Amino acid sequence: MRCLLLLGLVACGAAVPPVPGRGGPAWIELTSEHVVLWTDAGEGRARTLVTEIEHLRQVVVGTAFRGAEGSMKTFVIALRDDDERSAFVPDPFSALASPPDGNLLKQPVIVLSASSNIEASDRIEAHELVHAISHAIIHKQPRWFAEGMAKYYETVEIGDGTADLGREPTNRGQPMVMHHLEPLAKVFECATLECADYAFYATVWALFTYLTNVHPDQLAHYEAVLAESGDDRRARQEAFAGVPLEQLETEMKDWLAHGSHKVLHFKVQLQEPHVQVRTLGDADVYAARAFMTYEFVGNHDLVRRDLAAARAIDPNNALAKTVADALGR
Repeated sequence: MRCLLLLGLVACGAAVPPVPGRGGPAWIELTSEHVVLWTDAGEGRARTLVTEIEHLRQVVVGTAFRGAEGSMKTFVIALRDDDERSAFVPDPFSALASPPDGNLLKQPVIVLSASSNIEASDRIEAHELVHAISHAIIHKQPRWFAEGMAKYYETVEIGDGTADLGREPTNRGQPMVMHHLEPLAKVFECATLECADYAFYATVWALFTYLTNVHPDQLAHYEAVLAESGDDRRARQEAFAGVPLEQLETEMKDWLAHGSHKVLHFKVQLQEPHVQVRTLGDADVYAARAFMTYEFVGNHDLVRRDLAAARAIDPNNALAKTVADALGR
């Protein structure tokens, strides 16, 4: 399952700066306990991003997964601005995420703008980061759960020793109007982007928020079974045994109309990450561009061009070899 697949879009060469060896900005790799970040945005911004991701991960793990851990690192490519990002991820998106079973690396991947001018981009990035973080723990997720969690957590506010969750969601910076909800049976069957429309997002936000507020223990049980089995139907049956789907839907709608919508406040002890830094070479940069084009653009001519450049510099570059193997070369 890929969060978004973009085909037939040609990368805009003018938006992509030269590699470092040809006068372009330096690329570096930052590695922390749960993140590997490649960027040309500068070390200061890169360290801030790694810290933000690690802190967000601590909040998500501590509040949604009750201390569960995952061994996978999230691979983040942070392009320095919207112009460069748009060569691989077009507007209006400032970030895209791919789960482990949706990309060549078999680990959570996110591509984003290190500095974006898109309205409410911090919320978009939080949404995609939650996808990547949660998929590192629960590798196989149904779309309703993945999108409901991401929509819920995109409004997180992390302060000095506190994290607030559960504010009303927005859509492109505007309040989300709950004028139409999909039947839960339809939502649970949705597995592709074609059915993930406005009503779908409104419904999965409402369901995840309702369960968080009213049935947190059952939601935690569902997450535990899903993490173990990857089976959504089994996890729902075990967590909500004896509760017919129609009853769950009626109770959710009644809560939306008459219940108490809480903003949850948590005290958190955020740990500052230990970060290692290394310089990336031109071969790494070409390979990263080939990887992004392969995953999110789909133009194999551009992939081959950047692969050839990477392998001419370093025939043994690991990322380039992974992409080349996928192309059958």
